[in-house]
Amino acid sequence: MTRYIATFLLFALCFSPYVGAQSNFEVGEKFLNQNEIKKAKTVFKEFPNDLKALEYLGDIAGFEKRWDDAINYYEKLLETKPDSPKYNFKLGGAMGMKALEISKFKAALMIGDIKTYLNKAAELDKNHAEARRVLVELYMQLPAILGGSKDVAEKFKAELHNINKVDAYLAEAYIHKYEGDEELMEAAIKSALQQALNNKELVERNYLNYELGERAAALKIMPDAAIHFLQEYAENFNYKDLKSPAWAHYHIAQVQARQNNQDKALAHVNKALASKFNFPEAEKLKRQILEM
Repeated sequence: MTRYIATFLLFALCFSPYVGAQSNFEVGEKFLNQNEIKKAKTVFKEFPNDLKALEYLGDIAGFEKRWDDAINYYEKLLETKPDSPKYNFKLGGAMGMKALEISKFKAALMIGDIKTYLNKAAELDKNHAEARRVLVELYMQLPAILGGSKDVAEKFKAELHNINKVDAYLAEAYIHKYEGDEELMEAAIKSALQQALNNKELVERNYLNYELGERAAALKIMPDAAIHFLQEYAENFNYKDLKSPAWAHYHIAQVQARQNNQDKALAHVNKALASKFNFPEAEKLKRQILEM
């Protein structure tokens, strides 16, 4: 009798849809971690009612710049958990990215919702650095008639200093850049770079590596740090990142070229060209490197 029970349990375990589903889900996550985005998307679509699958699908849609799809997925998530700071942030962020690609009139109609979701994310999570970074930029960019306010931007920047110094100084740099103060902007970028070098744990998101490296490269400051952060970005690139690693290699090539390291500059500009189709900036840089 015991043998028959054991056989039945083994049969049930092997053929249980739940166990098979769990296994398939883990395969999808493996694909995602290996940047096999299309394969991961196919797997997660098999789980239309799973919150994590919906979140992954929303993230993938954002990675592919399909903002309407991303918005639809995040709206479904918020219907289930309206007080999730993560879902509020992702919905507000996707809406914000869509607003950048449509007419100014249509974008203006979205501003209210974008502000609502981002502010709610910041309110629900007192340590949400990303939401505050976006809100700093949003309130600096918006005209007063649409609710723009330097005072509100400064408030979120001040809060960032208690959360993440790297984000805080990058936010400060943005404010100075928007106001046209190049000197103060550069000083803030240097502070952000130094904070990140002194405490690697502050680089909580891979995209911070790109921001730090790109700004250092653009300002022609701290070249070793610029190369370090850009290499970190390229090596850890994933579906959550906004810029192709080709841009990281492009900026590294710029820095190496300025240091007269022709071989290294050429190697990185070739990597940029290999991973991004139609890259005129890199093509121009390559010609300049070959003439060194």
